[in-house]
Amino acid sequence: MLKMMSQGRVPNRPVKQRPNESHEPVSAEHARKLILEHRAWDGMRVLGHLDLSGALDLYNLPENLTCESIDISDCVNLTTLPKGLHITYWIELAGSGITSLSAGHGFILRWRGVQVDDKIAFESQSLTGQDILNIENVELRRVLIERLGYETFLQQVGGLIRDRDQDAGGERQLVYIPFEDDEPLMVLKVTCPSTEHIHILRVPPHMRSCHQAAAWIAGFNNPDDYHPAIEA
Repeated sequence: MLKMMSQGRVPNRPVKQRPNESHEPVSAEHARKLILEHRAWDGMRVLGHLDLSGALDLYNLPENLTCESIDISDCVNLTTLPKGLHITYWIELAGSGITSLSAGHGFILRWRGVQVDDKIAFESQSLTGQDILNIENVELRRVLIERLGYETFLQQVGGLIRDRDQDAGGERQLVYIPFEDDEPLMVLKVTCPSTEHIHILRVPPHMRSCHQAAAWIAGFNNPDDYHPAIEA
């Protein structure tokens, strides 16, 4: 198995170490390294918070893993949690491949730092834009908008057009939705010239023009420096 790993093959499950290596707890930093190198063992105990966020090559976790809290946000290829997982506090799972958990799992779930329930985490299709507008908790409302999707939210609640112009895909619009107790949601609505698919891209609320927003998306702080041959 070690030879197979040295040739770049990812094992189906974490590698089990000898029993006497699995009793001592390991630091969170060392645990992350072992897990991402597929050298973790079943029953691993981790000291403190285990941060695995953004690990695109993470496909599984060791069984009976124990830690205080764990961040698997944006681990898109991690689709299941292991048997016997013990978490003292919470699991951050925004953008991960986890799409459901068994009833009565007992985990405290977080999405971008906000505690959520299973419905918000896994049943975003049941949300409506109007339901979200009625949410008083600002942080939770932001999470719900992300879960529903900016395009769907905009379609359901409408928005105010701050600016419009033309690019290679046709008309584009800078649209915002104001909130009394939070900064407005600002998005750039563009059409892909090759597929004609409409894209809704969130931008900072201080944007004043479509060009400025497109420049910001492209990584330009000064819109005067942004002169693309074709803007998509």
